[in-house]
Amino acid sequence: MQFREVPQHDISLGTHQRADGQRFKLTARLFELPAEYDYWQATYDAKHDEWGHLRFVLTVPKKIAATLDFARAIVSGAASEQVKSCLNSATQSGRDLAPCFALDGWVLI
Repeated sequence: MQFREVPQHDISLGTHQRADGQRFKLTARLFELPAEYDYWQATYDAKHDEWGHLRFVLTVPKKIAATLDFARAIVSGAASEQVKSCLNSATQSGRDLAPCFALDGWVLI
């Protein structure tokens, strides 16, 4: 299965502005994986006017987000806040590729 073959839900997350004035337009795409998959997958795109695109991948176990609505709440809530936190240390050459493991089970890379 390829992600382009499953329903996708685009989520606009607005603009994140750092303390130094750098701005990123944030969007997310949640992939509605079939029931045989035990996780949800989402991607984030943080677009900076000069630096280009910085991308993130989120995996959310269906055990903690049993429905699409719960998965969407994580994508637009706690996980998006972690993306913003990661952007606070990004530079024009990129960002750290360290995974972030949330206490409730999702993983952001």
